[in-house]
Amino acid sequence: MEQKAPTPSLVELRKLVEDCFEVKPTQYWVDFGLSISLAWVCFVFGDRSTSWALQASFFIASSLLFYRSMLFIHELTHLRREDIPYFSIAWNLLAGIPLMLPSFMYRGVHLDHHKRGTYGTKEDGEYSAFGGSSPLKLIPYFLQCFSVPVALYLRFALLNPISLLHPALRKLLMERGSALAIQFEAKRKIPSGIDLRNWKILDFLTSLHVYFASYLFISHVLAWSTLLHFYGIMVAVLFVNSIRTVVAHRYTNQSLQEMSFQDQLLDSINVEGNIIFHELMAPVGLRNHGLHHLFPSMPYHSLETAHQRLKKALPEDSFYHQMNEPNLFVALLKLWQSAREVHAPANAPTHVNL
Repeated sequence: MEQKAPTPSLVELRKLVEDCFEVKPTQYWVDFGLSISLAWVCFVFGDRSTSWALQASFFIASSLLFYRSMLFIHELTHLRREDIPYFSIAWNLLAGIPLMLPSFMYRGVHLDHHKRGTYGTKEDGEYSAFGGSSPLKLIPYFLQCFSVPVALYLRFALLNPISLLHPALRKLLMERGSALAIQFEAKRKIPSGIDLRNWKILDFLTSLHVYFASYLFISHVLAWSTLLHFYGIMVAVLFVNSIRTVVAHRYTNQSLQEMSFQDQLLDSINVEGNIIFHELMAPVGLRNHGLHHLFPSMPYHSLETAHQRLKKALPEDSFYHQMNEPNLFVALLKLWQSAREVHAPANAPTHVNL
């Protein structure tokens, strides 16, 4: 009988992709700079256009460009500040603050998602057992994209100043209303040191931006149609991001108890298929989300190279190949199927051929 080759250790796997951990600052600056610049240009042209066809085209383009720009928040969380000096400042000024999504809403929260002891547990704000729950749970999750822009506005325009009136209110807002999360029961940890200082600065600047923008609309410097246009962009960005989020993992950990590292990897997904389409739907390396959980510190621009290298180096029955799905639609259908099977009545047919 042919003996199965042993699974390489994490150290051995890392040696295969050792050259992929180098951060390339120029690529970050050019990619983000072009994305956010074109996003604002398309937004302005779309807002001023009188042609429905042009408005629709600019709306789609600006939505996808803002979406790509926004997702650099994921890289900010994993980068050391010294890797790309001032990049975090530029991102917040050009994208985070205008979109009411400053980096403190994600920094720290996301790192808990990568800790082996908290991934997939009640302490992981980025994990909800979609794959082990009723499929109907996905519907309100997708629909919340319509309410999140309003909630963000209220958070920075009203709750932020009100919370300063009493320490208990401030603590409540920081723990329960300051995280980009999908599990609202999770309470985020309040940072200290430079992270807390930056939080306070960004909190203040985002509220200031919201007040200034409100003044421009109330005083009719900007038309209300521009506000509606911006709201539509935010909804589109959040909706596409919600689709990407639900295909990043299999979300099968119903118990929300601690998982082994191997189970965490098998619960994570690399989405393959058409590169252009999947780069639009899951940009900045997030289509290789399983690989990202294997090596969280690997910069986004190297993930595809490392993914192809590991696929070739590892046997087809390896854990790594089990993390891969042929495209986004199969990953989404499998999630829906998994949820149906868990909640299907006894003896009811639930299998869907893929």
